[in-house]
Amino acid sequence: MANKVTRNPDEYRDPISDRKGKKWEKIISLFMENRLDDLAINHRTGARGRIFSVLSSEIFNKLQIHFKPEPIFYHIKPNQWYIEFAKQHAIKLRTHDFYNPDLFLEDGTWVEVTLSENTAYQKLFRYGHQADKLLILWLDKDGGYHKETCQNVRFPNAEISSIECFNTQLEKLSSGPDIISRLKTLKKLKGIIL
Repeated sequence: MANKVTRNPDEYRDPISDRKGKKWEKIISLFMENRLDDLAINHRTGARGRIFSVLSSEIFNKLQIHFKPEPIFYHIKPNQWYIEFAKQHAIKLRTHDFYNPDLFLEDGTWVEVTLSENTAYQKLFRYGHQADKLLILWLDKDGGYHKETCQNVRFPNAEISSIECFNTQLEKLSSGPDIISRLKTLKKLKGIIL
């Protein structure tokens, strides 16, 4: 049996421009310094998601899981399994000209992080039909149509998990409990910052 060739990114997204980067840098610094009152005043839409993305990357770094950020993959013919499942359950299969998951691991896994558990299940239909392997990590437990429809289904190439799946590994690291604490703090900020 021949080994399957890993689908590599077609390109990578350019880093955030200096102007936008500085705005996010300030917001992320306020969170990391635990200056939550200042964060509540200075946050902007998308702050929790951006902070979660930074913490997720920090987890991968601490656990020495090598990745590259912001891969771009051009559209190819969708995985037939997703087409059939989406039709069967009246779910929109989200096809695009290109796909930009958050991270690309050395083994070819696409990683997407999202705040909401239900949104994690939605993202199956944005990325799953294109990825050889997909890992979607979520922070906030919630419900919704996609979760109810998909949570007991075994997807052929995808896994959805709470970011807490890394806690056991993190607890073994000297800096791990700090990251776990930051994730708990970020959860508590739901509804306080957007």
